[in-house]
Amino acid sequence: MSKSDCFVSVITAIRNNTDIIEGFVNDLAKILKQHYENYEIILVDNYSTDDTLNIINALLSKEKCIRVIRLSKNFGVELALTAGLESSIGDFVVIMDANTDPPEKIPEMIALARKGKGIIVGTAEYKVKRSFLAKLFQPVFYFFIEKILKLNFYKNASYFQVLSRQALNSITRIRQKRRYIRILTANIGYKVQLFPYKQICRSNKNIPKVGVAASFLEAIDMMVANSMLPLRIVSIIGTMGCLITLSYICYIIVVNLIKNRVMEGWTTLSFQVTSLFMLIFIILTVLCEYVGRVLEESIERPLYYVIEELDSTVVMADEQRRNVLDKSIES
Repeated sequence: MSKSDCFVSVITAIRNNTDIIEGFVNDLAKILKQHYENYEIILVDNYSTDDTLNIINALLSKEKCIRVIRLSKNFGVELALTAGLESSIGDFVVIMDANTDPPEKIPEMIALARKGKGIIVGTAEYKVKRSFLAKLFQPVFYFFIEKILKLNFYKNASYFQVLSRQALNSITRIRQKRRYIRILTANIGYKVQLFPYKQICRSNKNIPKVGVAASFLEAIDMMVANSMLPLRIVSIIGTMGCLITLSYICYIIVVNLIKNRVMEGWTTLSFQVTSLFMLIFIILTVLCEYVGRVLEESIERPLYYVIEELDSTVVMADEQRRNVLDKSIES
């Protein structure tokens, strides 16, 4: 079988994956060797505290084309993948989860990407267990983020994606600290093709259940980080509240001018004060979210810190190959 001449970079974020990392790398390297002349496997160690690094060091002396990026602390999956994206050199870049994504699907996805699609997004039913309430409100979240916020967010989109070099360059230019790669890839304007696949499970560990609180906080974070609509809605509510209050003041003035004796209305006054305080608290809540995000983004610091980079003994699959031509190609 002839091998493709395109350079493929495969990126995965790992953390405390002693039970799956060796099998994953071996399976991945086997697939890449069969289909591509040049490739690289980028493992971003998100501050593992077990023997994962020792296993990786052993793999570096056995397998070619492995690069390891060790982060100084746990920055989260999104920023760990960003570190891999920014250091990758491939013509096409594959993002995948070492535990759930099958390496044998990579050639098929890259073949689709080479046909003109800038981004291939894998879609699969999550193996992550969600609570009943989280499942119940999931359709509401999809409706809100797509119809109200006008953001592309593909249902059941996973981290298993293929990016062309042009799409990758666009994503790495975004320096947003609160980032969601699944949203970024869907909204940078490149052609996207969905790729349905069936997830696997390499780990024997029990997958923790995601509750409604965690799902709700993630949804709020996505919304605040990618849209100004909540702030605009609250601004409209605040404006309406001011107009209602102004109308009520006018009403009070007219009543006092027309009637000689006005009974004090405790219920009306209490309702007015309570309503205004409710509006104030809603506005302050949303403003605090955005002010906090503005503060976070205004601090000019790197998205992540790298403490060490490790490479295989041989970085290139084909040591004799060079990306330089010794003579021009005649058309």
